[in-house]
Amino acid sequence: MASQSIFNSESDEDQWVIQINEMVSKTHNSILKKIPISIFHVPKSLSSVKPEAFTPQLVAIGPYTHFRPELYPMERFKIFAAKAVLDHFNKHDLKQVVQEFHDTATFIRASYHKYVDLKDETLLYTMAIDVLFLLNVYHNYLDKKISGSFMVGLEDPVQLSGVKLTRNATIRDILMVENQIPNYSLLKILLFESSEPPHLVKEYLGSMLLSFCHQHAPLKCPITITCSEAVSKHHHVLDLMYHLVVSHAVNTETPIPDQGEGTSAVQKSSNSEAVPISFKKVKGVLTWTVDSLKKLKDVNIPLVEPVKRHLDPVLQLSSQLDDLSPRPNLSEEEEEVEETRMVVRIPCVSELLSVGVFFQPVEGGNMAIEFDEKRGIFFLPVLKLDVNSEVIMRNLVAYEALTQPDFLIFTRYTELMTGIVDSVEDVKLLREAGIIDSSSTLNVEEIAELFDGICKSIAPTKTHKLDETINKVNKYYDYKRKIDILKVSTDYVYRSWKFFTLLATFVLLVMTAIETFCAAYDCHRYFIPHH
Repeated sequence: MASQSIFNSESDEDQWVIQINEMVSKTHNSILKKIPISIFHVPKSLSSVKPEAFTPQLVAIGPYTHFRPELYPMERFKIFAAKAVLDHFNKHDLKQVVQEFHDTATFIRASYHKYVDLKDETLLYTMAIDVLFLLNVYHNYLDKKISGSFMVGLEDPVQLSGVKLTRNATIRDILMVENQIPNYSLLKILLFESSEPPHLVKEYLGSMLLSFCHQHAPLKCPITITCSEAVSKHHHVLDLMYHLVVSHAVNTETPIPDQGEGTSAVQKSSNSEAVPISFKKVKGVLTWTVDSLKKLKDVNIPLVEPVKRHLDPVLQLSSQLDDLSPRPNLSEEEEEVEETRMVVRIPCVSELLSVGVFFQPVEGGNMAIEFDEKRGIFFLPVLKLDVNSEVIMRNLVAYEALTQPDFLIFTRYTELMTGIVDSVEDVKLLREAGIIDSSSTLNVEEIAELFDGICKSIAPTKTHKLDETINKVNKYYDYKRKIDILKVSTDYVYRSWKFFTLLATFVLLVMTAIETFCAAYDCHRYFIPHH
């Protein structure tokens, strides 16, 4: 059986030799240093959970996907959309645009992580068509206050015989990792076609990209990037959206709610300090009594039968006594094993609310997530979800894993949301708190399902600030839950103190009597055998 090869003919081999020589040339090496790799092929380790979230379903954009047979039927619509842009500027035809791109093939190849197995001319034609198509899509997002009359009058993405490119499917495909187009390619063609000054063209393109990201980003976050920076400092639209979502600008002041909203954990702690101390005084007696009653249940003597019928309610205290015991301190290695066992160990929304945790929206993206222990307030960014959100979030997670492997803050955020959203009820509570935008077009069932398994393909990663916040929430929850159990148990004990005293005395007398009886007689047959 003949081995597979990337070559179909001798001309392919000759082209390969030319490309190899270019790649090792000094010129190419200097280009590689200036143009970092920014467009990646998604490995199966990231895409295997839900491959369709990373595979274009309608439109192929860029050399990785351009010639996939299942996507090629849409090529004619892309060409019509590209022609609409050329007709709008009415300056150059497609050949002239490709010629303008002629010296940039090496730059374009340098942006892609995977080897682009296309001849230069083919690569440039695909790039020109895709850039013009994207400009047709993006022009609908222009801020009219900034753009004035720029690109006004350009038709919406092409309609032919009643068929229109599906809007949502197009948006999802544009934001997939493998479908990215370098921003400098968009700028180059726009500068070539437009008569506007270069600095204004950059502003217009940046306005389009920022508006597009702002409208479709899953998190509401303030836009602190200028239009010019959106083009010059970010590789492509997915990279821009990632840096808008993962904002590094943390608010120095968190909004202060009404004083009635949250109660100080410190004050509650001081008010309830007496509870554990008082409970310790009776816990020993209770433990001994419960253990004795358990033994008494195993005794098969007629005298004790009436008492045994009423033991079950009392024995239920034993489970609560176990819950009150402090958790053993884990070693660092044991904690690490525990961390890898569960991606994020955190109670769900309804459980947190049951111990007095309040949720409040905060601006600033993932980096602004915080938990106020004194007031019991969990600050989370606002989620704006629609039919495109799952695909966009999965691709942001994948892009982060490919470009920021040591700082998976967005991944950790999605893990956090997966941890606190266990049910439809949790989604409803987050909506009421304003964490999930009420204008989200998904219903509560769809939102609950969205978070299920969104990060199962990513290994748990330590992100110090967010992990510290998660730990604060867990400690607060454990403390509050323990205090609630202590109060209930202590109240129950104090209300029933006389009964427990009598019961303990009775049990002691019965056990003494049984011991005396068994010392004189063989009473083995009176006890239920253990199996």
